[in-house]
Amino acid sequence: MTGPRRMLAAGAIITVLGIAIAGTAPVPGTRGGGGALSQPIVGGVLVVLGWALFAWAIHRFGRASQD
Repeated sequence: MTGPRRMLAAGAIITVLGIAIAGTAPVPGTRGGGGALSQPIVGGVLVVLGWALFAWAIHRFGRASQD
């Protein structure tokens, strides 16, 4: 695997991990959901970082194919 391909895989994995973390967070205002604001924030940050890495990898993959 080359660099851009690894970055594509890493971006996808980080995005899926962020979605899983945010998706399993307790809902504020419901039973068991008191004060659980950090889990959705961490999940959201991971999703955004995964998207950024994924976009950068797509850019690099396109550049590598032109060489």
